[in-house]
Amino acid sequence: MLIKVPYKTIRIFPSEVRGKYAFMKDVVVIIRTQNKVLYVDCSHDHLANYRPPPFLSGYIFEYEIIEGGEYCECIAKTLQEELKPLFKNQKICVKSDITVVIER
Repeated sequence: MLIKVPYKTIRIFPSEVRGKYAFMKDVVVIIRTQNKVLYVDCSHDHLANYRPPPFLSGYIFEYEIIEGGEYCECIAKTLQEELKPLFKNQKICVKSDITVVIER
């Protein structure tokens, strides 16, 4: 299956997750500093309940959020391959029959 996703992100700091952002579900979370991508993850629950991995606690970072829908894990894997984060997430998308194209 082929999925096309536009690369439209919302940039917010973790302390700014309120209002409409707090109730977003099935999103791809790109954790980045000013100049480097640290980690790519997927949140199926409300974004307000998302907690970054504990090994990122020493960094000051912001979230880039992409609405992923049902296939957010596969989108996160494709973004991880393109962005080459500092820390790899081994838990995302084990389905090999889905191809994701990121439109920039």
